[in-house]
Amino acid sequence: MKIFYVTSVLGDIGGSEIYTRDLLKELIKRGHELFIFTTCDYEVPGAKMFKTKTLGHHAFHKFQGPLFTRSALKEAEKFKPDIIQSHSNSLMGLIGHEIKKKLKVPHVLLIELISSKNQNLHTKTIHETEKFLLPKLNYDKLILWTENMKNKYAVPWGVEEKKIKVIPAAINTENYNTKAFGKEINKKYGKHLISSIKSLWKTNAIGLEYIIKSMKEVKEIHPEYKYIIFGGGLEQERLERMVKEMKLNKTIEFTGYVKPELGEKIAAATTVAPHSFVYEFSTSISLLEFMAWGKANVVTDIGSVRDFVGDSALVVKAENEKAMAKGIIELIENKKQRKELEKKARKRVEEKYSIKKSADELEKIYEELKKGFK
Repeated sequence: MKIFYVTSVLGDIGGSEIYTRDLLKELIKRGHELFIFTTCDYEVPGAKMFKTKTLGHHAFHKFQGPLFTRSALKEAEKFKPDIIQSHSNSLMGLIGHEIKKKLKVPHVLLIELISSKNQNLHTKTIHETEKFLLPKLNYDKLILWTENMKNKYAVPWGVEEKKIKVIPAAINTENYNTKAFGKEINKKYGKHLISSIKSLWKTNAIGLEYIIKSMKEVKEIHPEYKYIIFGGGLEQERLERMVKEMKLNKTIEFTGYVKPELGEKIAAATTVAPHSFVYEFSTSISLLEFMAWGKANVVTDIGSVRDFVGDSALVVKAENEKAMAKGIIELIENKKQRKELEKKARKRVEEKYSIKKSADELEKIYEELKKGFK
């Protein structure tokens, strides 16, 4: 099948980027012919590519994408797709909308996140954009990552329920080795580690604040443990100042940006992986990765978290450092519980969140829509 794929997220770093990369590679592996129209500077082997011009920080590239709709139309006319898929947000959906109108082929729109809990002007703007555009865009199927997004937002906003399909985010489990060694990480940072792997942009950083605050209590009971934040970004300096003011310098360390291939070693060296969310959770690729590496996770209860992790993680109250501290301490002290969660985490990813399962679901939708247009 010939798929014209429009996306503002694609690469080796960042949750959405990794998901898109792995999904596109899986579709190519299955024999589909792909043309990828993207705002991202990234090449997918085996696909035809068109990279738009962009200016400024990558967070703003999605807003620039629709400016190149005419270019997308030209490329689509030459490619002659069977399916158009626009991915990530309604701004990409605008491009798919216009191609569908011109070429009269099915359009699938995938929206990753809708949350009313927004921490800055950027995310608030995205939310209002989704609210305005989702009921108006011309697509044949809307893919959402969670039932929460469907029931709380899309349907009340006026999207026809029959047009919606929930397919959760996924990763390529073959990329996650559960038998890696973390000795070099332990040698550098310590034997007893609590770890996060996160890009330090605004929303992630606000979530991490609760983990940082929780470490004051964790330190009192388990001073042998250190919390290492693997990842860099604009908010790193602010978080470092916060740690210094709390006098936790010897307990919490920041590594700055790390190479993706270090992930399995970091996970192998980690005892507990905490995840603190301040948006209405639809997914976290960082959480999915730690689950795939078979680690014990503490996650905060917001959005679709409970449905997502089931009994494979310890769920605690959101935006509450005391609850987070209690959860971390519980897993440090209860080795049996920790080992049970490690096994369940990997199993849950394999059964529910593999990229192959996502591709299976998408292929069914593509085939149904293609038949319907004959």
